Amino acid sequence: MSRHPRCTLLLDADDTLWENHAYFLKVYDDWLDMMMARGQQRDASRTAFRIEEDARTRRYGYGSRNFAESLCAACERLEGTLDASLATEVRAMGEWIHEHPIELKSAVRSTLEDLASRHRLMLVTKGHSLEQSAKIARSGVAHLFPECEIMHEKDPASYAELVQRHGFDDANTWMVGNSPKSDIIAAAAAGLKTVHIPHHTTWELEHREGPCQPDLLLATFSELTLHF
Repeated sequence: MSRHPRCTLLLDADDTLWENHAYFLKVYDDWLDMMMARGQQRDASRTAFRIEEDARTRRYGYGSRNFAESLCAACERLEGTLDASLATEVRAMGEWIHEHPIELKSAVRSTLEDLASRHRLMLVTKGHSLEQSAKIARSGVAHLFPECEIMHEKDPASYAELVQRHGFDDANTWMVGNSPKSDIIAAAAAGLKTVHIPHHTTWELEHREGPCQPDLLLATFSELTLHF
């Protein structure tokens, strides 16, 4: 199998390089159990959270602390008030996510080291700037990325601006990630090549736009070395 010549690889972080969504799912499941113990039906709790998460994400962006605030807002929507002790417990659950140690996915470090020897790498993530910066700093692989970009949103306009600002050749620039909406559909709409590496869980809000048709579909991160 032939490899692509030297190119620019834009690499997603959360759930591509390291685990992330699983922590949110654990907290979410624990919260549903908490609300059920308080007399709330799981379906009603799910609906309340979806409403609050969608609204707060659009207004405040991403991150573990905003996630916790969405859970608190859902509590208030369900119960008509926000119990102080419940709010404290829910926010502590958000902090558990915020401070969770970085767990690199299998073979990420060795694969990045190999790719960095032949290609230009850039870490391209989205979310709360300080939270994402902290993750990158403690990941143990920051030194392999001469450049990092933390976007407020990964949409076609943001990718186009990134390409123009850095002078990338979009025909030879690849976005690599796990999220259909943010990493594949939006990047392709901006004219970039794409590599989809699906994760075993994907955030619900990442399934809301059209078909995901990447240029390459890989099962594992380490397979990148077979193509690049």
